[in-house]
Amino acid sequence: MRVEVWRQPNGYWRWAYYEGNTCLLSNSEYTSEEAARHSADTAYPPPSGDGEPRSRTGRLLSRWLERFLLAVVARRLLRRVRLRRGHGRGG
Repeated sequence: MRVEVWRQPNGYWRWAYYEGNTCLLSNSEYTSEEAARHSADTAYPPPSGDGEPRSRTGRLLSRWLERFLLAVVARRLLRRVRLRRGHGRGG
C-alpha cells in the first residue's frame, strides 16, 4: 500500500492510493500539499510503526490480557495489605 501526492500543471494538488494493481485517484483537487496529504491520510491512514493493524480478535485478546494482568496485580496487592494487617495484630 502506498499513497502518492503530486502537484498538477494547474497548480492544484492531488493524491492517489495504490495497492497491487489498484489505483484510486482522489476525487478532489487541493490548494496545498498539506491539504492533499491530510485528505489522503484521512481516507487511508498510514500504518502504525508496529506493523499491520490488529484485527478485532487481536484487540479483544489484548484487552483480555490487560484485564487479566490488572486482576493479578490487584490480587497480589490486596494479599499484601491483608498480610500486613494480620501481622500488625500480633499474628
